[in-house]
Order: sequence, then structure tokens, then C-alpha cells
Amino acid sequence: MTAQQLIQHLQTLPPTTKIVVRGYENGYNNILQLKEVKIKPKANAHWYDGEFENSNDEDAITAIDLYGENQHPTNDLK
Repeated sequence: MTAQQLIQHLQTLPPTTKIVVRGYENGYNNILQLKEVKIKPKANAHWYDGEFENSNDEDAITAIDLYGENQHPTNDLK
């Protein structure tokens, strides 16, 4: 998805629509930051891997990571 495609879709939504990202294992989190990342396709990615990986290669593309995390986790490592 490109920024143009995302903007076009967002413009069809009510302005108060909540935007979230998937949680680590399940659920959803708030978007906390838009991070610029350099990525390239990940060769032989398993179904549970992301399609892309971080890269500093000359041919890497710049993308935006919609970053989110649980800001109020339960401490279950007791």
C-alpha cells in the first residue's frame, strides 16, 4: 500500500474512526509513532514472518512503520 492509497481510503472514513495495529500475539494496540524504515523483501519468509525485513542495502526502499505497543501490560512474569 502506498501513502496515496492509504490517504484515499482514510478520506472515506469518519474523522473520529480509531486506527490501530495488531498486537504482538493477539488483540490490537494504538499507533504510537510513524517510523521511517529501510526494507527489502525477505527471501524464503515463513507464513509467520513478515514479507519484508530491515535493510541497509543500496536497493532498500523507504517505508513507514505504523508502530504500536501495549502501554499498559499486565506483569505476568511473577
